[in-house]
Amino acid sequence: MYQIITTQLWPAVGASVIALLFVTRFLVKQTKGSLPPGPRGWPIIGNIFDIPNEYPWKVYRQWGRDFKTDIVTLRLPGPPLLVLNSAKSAEDLLVKRSAIYSDRPRMVMLNDLIHADRNLALMPYGERFKAARKLFNKHIDVPYARPQAIVAARKLLKDLILGSEHHDPLIRLMTGRFILNSGYGIDVDSHDDPYIEISDFYQILDSFPILKHWPSSFPGAEFKRFAAQIAKISDLARTLPFAFTQDQMAKGTARPSFATKFLQSMPENITHKEIGEVQDIIGNMYIAGTDTTVLAMRTFVLAMALYPEVQKKGQQVVDTVLGGRLPDFNDFGKIPYIDAIVNEVLRWRPPLPISIPHSATEDDYYEGIFIPKGTMLVANICAILQDEAIYGSDTERFLPERFLTDHGEINKNLSSDAAFGYGRRQCPGKVMAKELMWISVVSILATFDIYLPMDEHGTPLEPTVDYGPIGNLNYPPFFNCVIVPRSSQAKSWIEDYNEDN
Repeated sequence: MYQIITTQLWPAVGASVIALLFVTRFLVKQTKGSLPPGPRGWPIIGNIFDIPNEYPWKVYRQWGRDFKTDIVTLRLPGPPLLVLNSAKSAEDLLVKRSAIYSDRPRMVMLNDLIHADRNLALMPYGERFKAARKLFNKHIDVPYARPQAIVAARKLLKDLILGSEHHDPLIRLMTGRFILNSGYGIDVDSHDDPYIEISDFYQILDSFPILKHWPSSFPGAEFKRFAAQIAKISDLARTLPFAFTQDQMAKGTARPSFATKFLQSMPENITHKEIGEVQDIIGNMYIAGTDTTVLAMRTFVLAMALYPEVQKKGQQVVDTVLGGRLPDFNDFGKIPYIDAIVNEVLRWRPPLPISIPHSATEDDYYEGIFIPKGTMLVANICAILQDEAIYGSDTERFLPERFLTDHGEINKNLSSDAAFGYGRRQCPGKVMAKELMWISVVSILATFDIYLPMDEHGTPLEPTVDYGPIGNLNYPPFFNCVIVPRSSQAKSWIEDYNEDN
C-alpha cells in the first residue's frame, strides 16, 4: 500500500518541488538582484550541458559578444559560474576585491585523490594558504636564483649547438635544470634524468565527485588507479629531491639552493609538519615551473621562426647592448625591446587560456549584479589578452611594439601579467619565471638564428600555433624549427663559457 501511495503521489511532489525552486529563484532574483546574461539552460540543471568540452575560451568570448556583456553566467545546480571576458571585470573582482574572491572551489579529484591542494595554485584560501605564501616569500629569493638561471640558459645554448634533438626536450631540460639547481642544488645532464621525468609525468585533472567513492576494483574505475599513480608521483616530486639535499648536507657536499638555505637556518625544535610545508613550497616551483615556462619558451621559438622581422630586430638591439659577449643580469631592464618580446610571448599565446577557478567567500554586488556566496569565477585569459581596445589592432599578430612607448621604452601601463593569474592567486613565481624567460630569450637571440623547417621541395612549413581543444598549446609533433649558430664567434662564446664553468 505504501509503495502504491508513494508512486501515485510522486508526480505531485515532483511538481511541487519544481514550482518551489522557481518561486525561490524568482524571489531571490527580485530581492537581491540578477546575474549577468548567459545561455538559457534547462530547469533545475541549468547550463550543465552547455559547458563546452572543447575550446571553452572561444565559446565564452563569443557568448560575451552575443549577449553584449563582459561577464557571462552559466547557471548550475549548485553555485553559478561567472566567466570574466574583460580585463576590467577581472581586475575589479579578482584583484580589487581579492579578499572575497581568492578561494578555490572544492575539486574532489585534485584535492581528495591526488592531494594536489599542497600546491599553492590549488590550495583553498585561508590561514593555511596565507602561511604557505609567507613561507614562499621567505625562502624563495629571486636574486638568489639568478646565477642558476644563467647556467641553465648557457647549457641550453650548448645543447642547441649539438642540434641532434628536437628543441622541445632541450627547453624542458633547461627549465628543469634551473628549478632543480636553484631549489635543491641538483645538477642534471639529460632530459632522461629521473628528476626531470618526475616533473614530466605530473599531471592533474578533476572529475565528478561521486566517482571517488567507487572501489578501485570496479569496472570503469581505472581513473582511480590513475589518480593513485599521480598522487604517488606528486609525493615523490616534493620529497625525493628534498631528501637528496638533506643527504648532501649530511655529507658536507651540498650546493647552495633554496633547500640548503632553509635547512641551514631551521631551528632544532622544528616540527615534521613545518618541514613538510617547506617541502611543499619548494615543490611548487618544481611541479609548476617545469610546465609553464616550457610552454612560454616553445612559443618564443616558434614566434621567432614565424616572424623573422621581429627576430632580426631583437638580434640587432641585443648586439648593440652586449657588444660581442653573452648576456647576464647586469643587462636586465636595459633592453626594452626584449622585455616587449617576453610580454608579447605571454600575451600572444598564454600558457593557460583560462584561469583556475576562483570562488566567492561571501555575497557581493558588482555594477548591479548580485554574486552569491560560493559563485565560481574564471578569467578568460585569452579573451583578455587579445582585447583590441587594450592591446591594439590585429591581436593575432605577434607584435612586441604593443608594449613600447613612442620613444621605444617599455610601456609601464601595459602588461601581460594576466597570463599568471589574478590577485592573491597570481602565480607566486611570476618574477622568477619572467627572469628565466628573459635570460633565455636574450641568450638565444645573441647566438642563434631560428628558421621554419622546409619540406622536400624547399618550401617553409608554417604551423598553426594555437591551442588544442582542451587548452594545450598544440603544435604538429613532427614540427621542429631549425636553430643554427649565427656565427663562428657566437659558437666560440658558448664553448668558452662552458669550458670555464
